[in-house]
Amino acid sequence: MDRADARKIAGACKREAVLVAAAGRSVVDALTARVKGAVGAGGPARVSLGEVSEMIDVVRLGLSAGLSFDATLEIFCANRRSVLALRLERACMAWQVGVGTREDELLAAARDLDVRALETFAITVGQALALGAPLAETLAAQSREIRAAHRAAVEREIERAPVKLLIPTGTLILPALLLSILGPLLGAGGMM
Repeated sequence: MDRADARKIAGACKREAVLVAAAGRSVVDALTARVKGAVGAGGPARVSLGEVSEMIDVVRLGLSAGLSFDATLEIFCANRRSVLALRLERACMAWQVGVGTREDELLAAARDLDVRALETFAITVGQALALGAPLAETLAAQSREIRAAHRAAVEREIERAPVKLLIPTGTLILPALLLSILGPLLGAGGMM
């Protein structure tokens, strides 16, 4: 094999690598467009801690059933049409094509969705898969913590509801009540 043959082979390999990278990037871009379409023109949609907890539970159940992490995440993404599922589908496609590593893509998804619990999920998954640690038990504990945090957030919102009701009560109901009580009194006083 001489230099000319080696250059031809290297050129062919380079062209194929560029084609594969372009195809992978187009798939990732298509998924990005789907995520942007799901988010809509009003800005990014909020991902609740309840959705994250549900996703972790689905992944944990899949792992307990003997499926791989990638397979369980694909099942979750295939059966849901939420912003979280679409963004995780994009991340999964990106690391399968080789655009990034699993942990980097999951961290990017967490940053895009602005969910702190997803960052800890990404770090946990990355470390467990790198070290060979049992992931299902770790995810079960993490899911319990996220559910507790979600419950606390919902309780805080419930506690704020009476304060938020003071403004409509003070501006709409109270003046109408005063007019209904004082109106007849003022009207009766003017007849004398």
